[in-house]
Amino acid sequence: MSAGFEPIDNYEVVSFIAGGGSSQVFEVTEPGTSRRLAMKLITNSHPEAKEHKAALKREAVVSKSLDNPNIIHYEGFTNGREFTYMLMEYFRAPTLKVQLKLDPLAVHLRMKKLLEGVSNALQHMHDRGFIHRDIKPENVLMNKVGEVRLIDFSLSVKAKGGLAAMFAGKQSIIQGTRTYIAPETIRKRPPVFQTDFYSLGILLFEVLTGKTPFQANTPNELLQKHISATPPLVSHYNQNVTPEMDRIVAKLLSKKPDQRGKDMAEVAGELRRVRVFKEEIQEKRDTKEEEKPENLLDQMDAAKLDSRLDAQRSELVRANPELAAQLAAQQQKRQADTLAKKQKVKAMVMKSEKGPAAAPAPPAQPVAPVMPMAPMMPGMPMMPPQSYPMPYPPQPMYPPGMGQPAPYPQSPGYPPPMPPGYPPPVTPMPVPQAPAFPNTPIPVTIVAQPALPVPTPAPAPPPPPTVTDADLEFMTELPDIT
Repeated sequence: MSAGFEPIDNYEVVSFIAGGGSSQVFEVTEPGTSRRLAMKLITNSHPEAKEHKAALKREAVVSKSLDNPNIIHYEGFTNGREFTYMLMEYFRAPTLKVQLKLDPLAVHLRMKKLLEGVSNALQHMHDRGFIHRDIKPENVLMNKVGEVRLIDFSLSVKAKGGLAAMFAGKQSIIQGTRTYIAPETIRKRPPVFQTDFYSLGILLFEVLTGKTPFQANTPNELLQKHISATPPLVSHYNQNVTPEMDRIVAKLLSKKPDQRGKDMAEVAGELRRVRVFKEEIQEKRDTKEEEKPENLLDQMDAAKLDSRLDAQRSELVRANPELAAQLAAQQQKRQADTLAKKQKVKAMVMKSEKGPAAAPAPPAQPVAPVMPMAPMMPGMPMMPPQSYPMPYPPQPMYPPGMGQPAPYPQSPGYPPPMPPGYPPPVTPMPVPQAPAFPNTPIPVTIVAQPALPVPTPAPAPPPPPTVTDADLEFMTELPDIT
């Protein structure tokens, strides 16, 4: 027994499979044997536990009446004081909804087996007089080899025929999933076998395109589209789908039940003969095989954020050790990349705190020869030798042949007589000096300007909420549509 689980009526709980507020599904082992079973257990603490127990009992009656390899096999039902549960075959496979999120190409590769399995299961139910009323990807299981199981008969009812169907009034409540619900169900009319055809058409549309034909911002708008909007062609989103498959899906999505097909045998025959894709999926898959592992792991990482898919994701990883190893390796790589980024940022911060690096020293400049400075007046001490950097080498200050200048004054006879013919020295004119102004600061008055108000942009209105499958509750009463 797995840690954290208590036995349920001597059934050892192995793992949690799925569940919501009203019920949970566990993998258990049968007492005295090692046979694995699936147990759907009602939560006694739920405020509507009594109604859910009655619904589970009706589901057990339907399941017990069905015997088909494409329908989950019924094993037993217990309604005790402490526990109320139904036992079923444990089929190790994720739901079709999970597989469409993780690897839609793998589903397309097994498309023919999927069509055959779902059609066979529905035909068996209709032959036994039952309408499923909740056909959707969450209620279809398919393993790697293409074996299919139809599950969840909590909304299934017996079809009314003859006078009962003719005089049947409107249904008191509407139950189902809004995304897959048929127009006649929205109008509170009695369900018929063709009601399952409409839900099957939406399921096929989603499998082939990755989206449902109708989306809306509000629940009422979505229901209104089921009643009046024309669905787009499948090939509008997937150009690899053939025109024949387009026609079959469009037929199943007809607003009037009698336009969807006579019975499930007719629909199953059409799906068996149709060519779904123009180009073989194996050829398309080979071109993307190198990209698949990384994309698949990224999608599985995103699936962890959905609590409803977490248990099924865990089951898929447990069933595929190679995928689990790849997922663990990718997680380690991401952790190492994150650590390296943190270290790089830390090094940049430390470098900025130390300040800019010292500038390189300029190249050495040539130094002028040192000359002693003579005293300006008698008795003045000699100045120490000074040296100044010269940007250019020293140049002669006199024309060639005129000799060198005498040192600055050394004898009373200085300056020496000029050579004959040299012009007399010119006495510089005195330069008038500007009058000195007192060092008094001039007062300056600064007038502060009032700050202009900064306009605040108006907040953008929030986008309208989009209705998705995750927002829609299961088995809830829907509003009337007039």
